[in-house]
Amino acid sequence: MILKLLMGGVIGAVLGTGVGYLGKGSGGTCPLTCNPVGGLLIGALIGAVLLVSTAVSAPEQPAVAAGTASASVVQIASPEQFDKIMKAGGVVLVDFFAEWCGPCKALKPTIHGIAEEYAGKVTVVAVNVDKVTALAERYKISSIPDVRLYKDGNEVQKFVGVKSKALYSGAIDKAIAKNGGQAASEAK
Repeated sequence: MILKLLMGGVIGAVLGTGVGYLGKGSGGTCPLTCNPVGGLLIGALIGAVLLVSTAVSAPEQPAVAAGTASASVVQIASPEQFDKIMKAGGVVLVDFFAEWCGPCKALKPTIHGIAEEYAGKVTVVAVNVDKVTALAERYKISSIPDVRLYKDGNEVQKFVGVKSKALYSGAIDKAIAKNGGQAASEAK
């Protein structure tokens, strides 16, 4: 923060001095911007305020950034890999996404959080519809993010768009409860 304040002050001072020097030569009457010293002071103040305000208003980054991968989420590279996971049975949560999709990026931390929370109970997979187009066509993906929940290869629920973690967790808990008689409270 202090470094940004100093950097803003220096940049503003240099620009303000230039404006003050040019203003002096043009015969202006403002005592703050028509001389190099006044320009330096005003420029330093404005530069520092602008850089500090952008630093303060910067949004916090999610725990899982858009470009990172969680060890608990299986990145699907081929339809064969996907089919093998589906044939293994159990509860599978599938996130159909694309790298360029803003809502998909917003949903990614939620999906990775679910993968961590339900590790060992649910298989969470991510399918990039631009890279594995055969699966996107097979499942008729027309809007993303498209998240689907499967139990033993059969679709249980479909979510299109960004939904809350509670909504996904509720559906997963129901699927787990039906899977081998496990109670939903045990799934957490």
